[in-house]
Amino acid sequence: MKYPVKLRMIILSALVAAAGTSPLMAFDNTNILVEEAVNHIYQQRYKQAHQALKEAYEQSPRHPGVHFNLGRLFELTGNFSEALKEYRLAASLDTSMVAARRGIARCSVELKRNQAVTTQIVTKTLMPAPIVEFKPEKAQVVTQSRPQKAPVISQSSSASLPSLPAMPALPPMTTNRHTTYSTGDLKLPPLPPRITSQAANPAGESKAAALLESGKTEEAVASLETILQKNPDSPKAHYLMGKAMSLSGDLFGSIKHLEEATRVDDKYYDAYYLLGRNYARVNLLEDAIKNYQLYYAVKPQASVALEIARIYETMGKPAQAGEYYARANAMNPGNPNLQMRLTESAGNLANDLYFRANHAFTTNRFDEAANLFSQALETGNLQDGSRRDAMRKLEVARFKTREAEEKLRPAKEGFTAIRKNFGTATLKYYQLTDISFKTNFTGPITVEWRGYIAKKISRHGRDFLLMIKELSQDELDTMNRDRNDYRLNRHYNNQPVFLLNAQKGGFPAFAREGKMITFNGSTDWKFYSIVNELGQNINLPSLDFISAYPD
Repeated sequence: MKYPVKLRMIILSALVAAAGTSPLMAFDNTNILVEEAVNHIYQQRYKQAHQALKEAYEQSPRHPGVHFNLGRLFELTGNFSEALKEYRLAASLDTSMVAARRGIARCSVELKRNQAVTTQIVTKTLMPAPIVEFKPEKAQVVTQSRPQKAPVISQSSSASLPSLPAMPALPPMTTNRHTTYSTGDLKLPPLPPRITSQAANPAGESKAAALLESGKTEEAVASLETILQKNPDSPKAHYLMGKAMSLSGDLFGSIKHLEEATRVDDKYYDAYYLLGRNYARVNLLEDAIKNYQLYYAVKPQASVALEIARIYETMGKPAQAGEYYARANAMNPGNPNLQMRLTESAGNLANDLYFRANHAFTTNRFDEAANLFSQALETGNLQDGSRRDAMRKLEVARFKTREAEEKLRPAKEGFTAIRKNFGTATLKYYQLTDISFKTNFTGPITVEWRGYIAKKISRHGRDFLLMIKELSQDELDTMNRDRNDYRLNRHYNNQPVFLLNAQKGGFPAFAREGKMITFNGSTDWKFYSIVNELGQNINLPSLDFISAYPD
């Protein structure tokens, strides 16, 4: 029997609701258990972490976070084979989990190292015992070799998702004498240099590197593609592939593989150097500088410092360029080319400072101009005409700066005196017309407000500033306004408009129309009548001016 669509949806909803009441739909606290296990791991409480992850595994056997943290736990306790299995499960369940792929690389290296050390110890200490065969005629000694079987490490691809058992049994923790573990106890002995070199350069990668050195780029690329299919987390293979693509001109493909090499192994510094070169060639200069500096911090070289200096010069940053030219010169003294570039860089820096100072001077930013002119003169690399002009303008800029400070000094001192002698009251705009609030005071009170000067008016023998107050959030909420608006209407009645009055010439020079100021004033709830743009008389609340400070 076929049901209509709506009826089928109702039946499905009822079934889901009924299933929610069954014991099969238990509360899933997997994430909580994972967080608990992470905390235990940080505190080196490995048994408690193992128990929490076991419970999480029983609830969500395909949760990538459970397998990743199991991998961390087994890795920290020295069980690298089980850690490798868990990291591979996590990487297959969540292909974007880079940390799991790094764990795979680490555990693979540790297993190879462990195998190499074990083989070395067995070779030196466990020599095959002779087997003696007795014959009636005479005794003959026959030595038979007993081949040692090396442990086999599974190299299954992480792309295929392994099947999980219905009731999983976690592998046991590695047994130790103590209940808590220290990382010092888990370190394996170092490998000899020969074995380390072999582990760092597998046969396939060594062959690809040799092909690249001999100029056979296409054969090297084909070999590296095969290696990366088997082991996509090999930083050496990604680096060689990036190098090969760089030689063939595919810079963006090269950058992709080099970035992958640094993701798998963030200490693969040769990849950073090649990334710096490739980013510079595609004109991504900020990225080039970042990668060059990562390489230079570990392997400082004059050639790298020179490359960084040239990029800074291209970016129009002569100060940084000069710094790295000086570093290159210090590491390679006596180089005439470096000396010439260092001199040119110093001259460029001086000219850059001089031009910036002139721009600040012409736009009346005298404080900034004085600072830049001083820096340009200190370099000692300005030409005679520019140097004389800089010295003259420096004196003018300093005079203008002192003049501006003298104009502001009364305002600063007035603010200090007001705050010291009177303090300020938290008077709100809407309280200017509140009679009940006024009766709480026996005299005028001092306020500190910030406002916009909409108009300057002279009337009744006094100067007035028609102000629009900057409302606080409390004032906006009380007055049912969503934001501050400093546009004045023709009626002069849009709140929060008020007057600030002073005697003739009593306002400072910076108090001009269109400016924001912070001021101190006193109010006794006075109102003055002024004429708006429509020729109407309106009464506005007024405050007596005391002092102000420009924004």
